[in-house]
Amino acid sequence: MTLATLLSISDFGDLVESAFQAETPTVSSSESDLGKPLERFATPAEIQAKASQCGREGIPHYSFALWYPSMKGSPLERRVEFDPPRDGHSFRHSVSGWGLIHLHLYFTPPKTFQCRIVVNSEARAKAREERYPELGAVADWDWRVIDTYAFRLSRRLAAMGRTAPVVQPSSDG
Repeated sequence: MTLATLLSISDFGDLVESAFQAETPTVSSSESDLGKPLERFATPAEIQAKASQCGREGIPHYSFALWYPSMKGSPLERRVEFDPPRDGHSFRHSVSGWGLIHLHLYFTPPKTFQCRIVVNSEARAKAREERYPELGAVADWDWRVIDTYAFRLSRRLAAMGRTAPVVQPSSDG
C-alpha cells in the first residue's frame, strides 16, 4: 500500500519553497505528455501553478523530478517510443537518474490532494546498476547530499498533514 500526505495546495507551495532554499534545483516533469517534451519549472511558483492546473483539469497523478547540482551524477532524458501509438502519439519523454528526487502528486475530486517523496537509496540503486547501465555509475552520485535533501523534504512533508493510502481514481468513470 502506498501512503501519501494529505495537503492543501498552499502547503504544497510551502514544501516547494523549502526545496529551493539551500540550493536551486533543476525541476522538470518526470515524464512528458504524449508527443511533447518534458515541462521545465524554474521557480516554486511555476511548480505550484502546475499542481493547481492538474487539480483543476482532473489529472489524477503528476510527478516532478528534482536534481540539485551538488548531488553530482547526471539525469538522463530520453525519448520513449510507442509501438503501437497511444492516442495518436508515438512517443513521450522521461527523465531518470539514480539520485533524482520525485514529488508525486495525486488528485481526486473534489479536493483530495496527496503528495509523497520518492527517491532511490544508494543500496537500491547499486542493486539495479547492472540492469540499467544507461543511467551511469551509482558512484557518480553524492549520496550524502541526496539523503540530506530527501530527508529535509520528507520531514517537512510529514509535518504538514496526516498520511493516508493513495486514493486511486476509479476506472469506471
